[in-house]
Amino acid sequence: MKKMCIAFFMTILINIPCFAVQIDEDILLKKANQEFYNNPNESIKIVKQLLKKEKNADKIIQLYHIISTAELTKGNLKVSLQYLLKARELVLQSNDVKRKTSFFITAALQYEQMELDAKTLESLDEGEQYLSKIPDGEYYKYFEVGRMNLVRGMISKKQNNPEIALKSFQDAVKSFEKITEVEKTYYNQSILFFYIGNCFLDLGLSEKAEIAFSKAYHLAIITNSNSLQSYALKGLSQIKKIKHQNLQALEYLKNAENKSEKTYDSTLLEEIYKEMADNYLVMGNQNYYQLYSKKLQELQFKREQLELSSINESMNAQNKNAATKIEELSSKNKNSLILSITMGCTICLGIFLWAYKLMIRNKKSAKEIQKLVQPVS
Repeated sequence: MKKMCIAFFMTILINIPCFAVQIDEDILLKKANQEFYNNPNESIKIVKQLLKKEKNADKIIQLYHIISTAELTKGNLKVSLQYLLKARELVLQSNDVKRKTSFFITAALQYEQMELDAKTLESLDEGEQYLSKIPDGEYYKYFEVGRMNLVRGMISKKQNNPEIALKSFQDAVKSFEKITEVEKTYYNQSILFFYIGNCFLDLGLSEKAEIAFSKAYHLAIITNSNSLQSYALKGLSQIKKIKHQNLQALEYLKNAENKSEKTYDSTLLEEIYKEMADNYLVMGNQNYYQLYSKKLQELQFKREQLELSSINESMNAQNKNAATKIEELSSKNKNSLILSITMGCTICLGIFLWAYKLMIRNKKSAKEIQKLVQPVS
């Protein structure tokens, strides 16, 4: 009995540190998942730390997704894509239909942000294929149908079809509203209402757009997302600009600027700087117009340099691969030449031996014939 008690307490002592480590890792994972928009550098740091120890394939997929999104937030498209493709390799090995559905729809969202339209549609089709295998009525299916409509709406919006886009976004909202734990959808709904607001703007319905942007902002506050708040504030500033209320528009934009600077989202900052420059220009404030125009140009230059760097890296990688292939081919050709010479020599030697044996046999036959034809004395 005493031994059993000792064993029991030893088990507790052994398991407590493991349990504590697991809790710490779960907390870090949650933090990384929450910070990939607000603080992508921190998110990337956490994920890289967790990847060193993680063995579970599903968690590795999740970590790859987080770091891919964080890199995308920073504008590092090439790195983001690399992690996305790593995740895809693991997902394809999984038998979990939900895991596959979630991955391909999330990938479609990322591809859409990268403006890789063909890949976006391809991922959506793959996601829809797996989604059809999930029974109707499940929370999970409503959630993914909502996200799928969100992506389809984004594509239509980009193609200048605001009516079709609006329908997709509204369908997405309906799907999310069917979910009992509605708080889990706030993040996606904030994005949805931002896009709905933009659709209304395109259709010239500024009042409805303002309502949508306000909803987006309210939901962004609940989710504590600086990025989403910035986008919603930018949307609200556009309404004020339309109404020629430029000072109020600038108040929204300054607030958006402060929040977006924490997110490292250069694309968002570019849009904010452009709006600020436009408002100052309308107000006749040349100094601030030039200031924000300069900030905009600097950001655009940095982004272009980053894109050029990515292109150069890709070209270097391709050149390296080409050089490797040429080297391999040369090596193969060299080996082929050696093999050909060896085979040629072997064949020649074989022919020589065959000819030699034939010659010996012929001589022997000739002697025998001579014996036969020689007259008997």
